[in-house]
Amino acid sequence: MSGSMKAAVIREFGGPSVLTIDSVPRPEPGEGEVLVKVHAAGINPIDYKTRLGTGINRAWKENRFPLILGWDISGVVVESRAPQYRPGDEVFALSRFPAVASAYAEYACVSAQDLAPKPRSLDHAHAAAVPLAALTAWQALFDTAALSAGQSVLIHAAAGGVGHLAVQLAKNVLARVVATASARNADFVVSLGADQFIDYSTSRFEDCMEPVDVVFHTIGAEHRPRSWSVVRKGGWLVAISGGLGEDEPAKYAAHGKFMTVRPNGAQLAQIGRLFDAGVLRVNIDRTYPFAEVAGAHEHVEGGHARGKVVISLEP
Repeated sequence: MSGSMKAAVIREFGGPSVLTIDSVPRPEPGEGEVLVKVHAAGINPIDYKTRLGTGINRAWKENRFPLILGWDISGVVVESRAPQYRPGDEVFALSRFPAVASAYAEYACVSAQDLAPKPRSLDHAHAAAVPLAALTAWQALFDTAALSAGQSVLIHAAAGGVGHLAVQLAKNVLARVVATASARNADFVVSLGADQFIDYSTSRFEDCMEPVDVVFHTIGAEHRPRSWSVVRKGGWLVAISGGLGEDEPAKYAAHGKFMTVRPNGAQLAQIGRLFDAGVLRVNIDRTYPFAEVAGAHEHVEGGHARGKVVISLEP
């Protein structure tokens, strides 16, 4: 399959206006890859940070403009060079992260290792909202901190994309969840299963809670000393913003790690099964048509989305 397709392209770093819808060559899948007709793409904070030039691009050896952003994909296989997928299969993925994945396009080539069957219970918009956020929460809570039944966890920004899935994943393994968010999200966060809700705008969380086994630090690095203060000795702090100092965990007699999510199709398939079992739900704050991708970026950049923001490429 060859020809052209529409994609949201940036030719320089900058504000949302640098995103333009252009016609570009349709990609060709390599060995072990599939070509996906993209029905929806999720937007994450790393997307707008990279658009600004302050995101994952800092790890790239070079910036190759024109650049197509996006890593969260849900769609249908149209061509496969991987034995586990066939044309017509509905799939979703966190694709290629932290390399360029070009998800904001009508078609995208995805490694079969990054793919999982789309949950039957989710439409494409909701499926596209899941991969980066859910895998971040999974890899932080379970792969890194080994959160388990009977333990306690503090989850910051619990109404956000990563946070609202982290609350549900933690509750699913029977952990006790303390969650921070703003007052307007209290009912939402409690509905996800949080055992204790703290309104960060009116209370200092460290004054309102007992020490916990795990802190999932999803907020600014400037707040990390406060998070460390509520980690039990021997417990864990997992951060996804701001690298940890070498001696930081030892200073608090605990374990700590700065974590960057990685694609993992097998884990994503497990997460998909939890959606189909009714254990997880993903909240979409708003879905934007493809032509309004710049507006979707503005929405996420505002910092107050409840759950996720998605662009739809369906007619």
